[in-house]
Amino acid sequence: MNALTRKRISVVFLVFAILWFIWISLREVYYVTNVIRQKATFHHVLNTIYEEQIEGINFVTLVIFLVPGVFALVIYFRFRREY
Repeated sequence: MNALTRKRISVVFLVFAILWFIWISLREVYYVTNVIRQKATFHHVLNTIYEEQIEGINFVTLVIFLVPGVFALVIYFRFRREY
């Protein structure tokens, strides 16, 4: 594997990681805006987010979705420099 191929792979994984984090962020923003619309006070909003995200399965799902993004960033930083 030459340096150009490694650089291409690192750029592909970087783009993948950026798009992955953007997609996760948009989904979380959508969720939080829906919670804000449904609850009356800031305390109720934080309580709902805590119950559903931290204690629930959504937190585990978020961690599972973050793994490919973190992997992509590691691959990018590993192969971005020439050898």
